[in-house]
Amino acid sequence: MIEIAINQASMMNLMDRLESASMPPAKRRRVMQMIGREVAKVNKQRIRAGKAPDGTKWAPTISKRKHKRLAGLSKRLRTRATADEAIINFDKRFVGMIANQQQQGMEQQFTAPPAKPPRPRASEKGKRAEPFQPTDSPCTRSQALRLRALGYKVLSNRGKRRRYRKPSLKWIQEHLSVQRAAIIIRTTTGETRKNRWTVSTPERQMLPEAGNDELMAIAAKAFKKMGWGGGS
Repeated sequence: MIEIAINQASMMNLMDRLESASMPPAKRRRVMQMIGREVAKVNKQRIRAGKAPDGTKWAPTISKRKHKRLAGLSKRLRTRATADEAIINFDKRFVGMIANQQQQGMEQQFTAPPAKPPRPRASEKGKRAEPFQPTDSPCTRSQALRLRALGYKVLSNRGKRRRYRKPSLKWIQEHLSVQRAAIIIRTTTGETRKNRWTVSTPERQMLPEAGNDELMAIAAKAFKKMGWGGGS
């Protein structure tokens, strides 16, 4: 889970300068609320723009869809405040875990499940060919795209002359299982099956550190808006 806790310890110099100890608890809470909301507002804008707290662009994602999902995390940013601190985090634990993975950057190891033994089939002789009924998952769209790019063709029964044609993505997904598609791709390309692989997530900062200079400036602005510390 990722969050910013802006408290008296993280703003010690500023709080000392403004003599915050003399501020009543209710007013301190209002100030903390204002700080939290302003920090959340600034960071929502940056997350939507795909930028880190220092204004630099995030590392590019593998697809526009992935970038859109990450930018959508801005809607999940929440704030809460007490008399002593303002906390900015994400509304759900799972969302916070995703944001933390992006914030820190990480590497994940994946292992392929063991191949399933072929299922015995009854003789097809004398039977009319029927569409494939997948016993497992149908092949993915990316597999279907790969098969078409590799020139995969099937024997067509259209018209008087039977000939090979390139099937549509829909046909491939309806007639091939994910295992069958993988076998065809490996056979065509000569690729070997990967049993283990690593997925690297580059660092994409979403929230600043609690002692960030910009946070201190936002905090000072909040104090002044409350009509306190204007003489500093």
